[in-house]
Amino acid sequence: MTTEKHNTAAMGGAHRFIGLAENLERHAGTPTAAEPPNVRGDNRGYGLVFFHLEQYHLSTVISSGLRFQPLGADPAQELACTVYKEQAEAARHLVDVTAELLVESETHLVPDQIVPNEAPLLAGTEFYGVLASGHPLFPPEFTRFTDAEGVEQLQVFTLLPVTLGELNYILDSGVTALRQQWARFEVDVFDLGRPSVA
Repeated sequence: MTTEKHNTAAMGGAHRFIGLAENLERHAGTPTAAEPPNVRGDNRGYGLVFFHLEQYHLSTVISSGLRFQPLGADPAQELACTVYKEQAEAARHLVDVTAELLVESETHLVPDQIVPNEAPLLAGTEFYGVLASGHPLFPPEFTRFTDAEGVEQLQVFTLLPVTLGELNYILDSGVTALRQQWARFEVDVFDLGRPSVA
């Protein structure tokens, strides 16, 4: 996976994120598990938190700690991926591999950015990349966290897996055109078993 590099230090402290956990829980559901930053032995710079929204049978994996890394993002960023509960491990992988890329390259995402990969991101699928997006189900308050004064402090980019055909379609026609195709064919973007529309 590739993305551009920016060298700007993370600014501000944890006080900017008071209420963030409650905000994420309000939209993503009940926290069910967490993976610490040192799960592989070294400190990768972020942890992962798993949420479950029973009403829709959805699991969301959200990074926790990217906002303190020197990624050059203003406001700070975290990543999320929402899938059906049975596919939560795949969502964990997508958030982990994308977050690792951002930390290693000291860069951040922008809205509607595609992050391609040279091989499928998930074994047995055609998903060759992710699209950094607002959340397709949750309200804007999930994507854009503001402090008590109403100042935006954090963006939570939702990673939508895209197939190789869809990546090429984006390059030819743009993200908006792909979203229109998804709507036209009523694509369930939370289902990692979904067919490609391009």
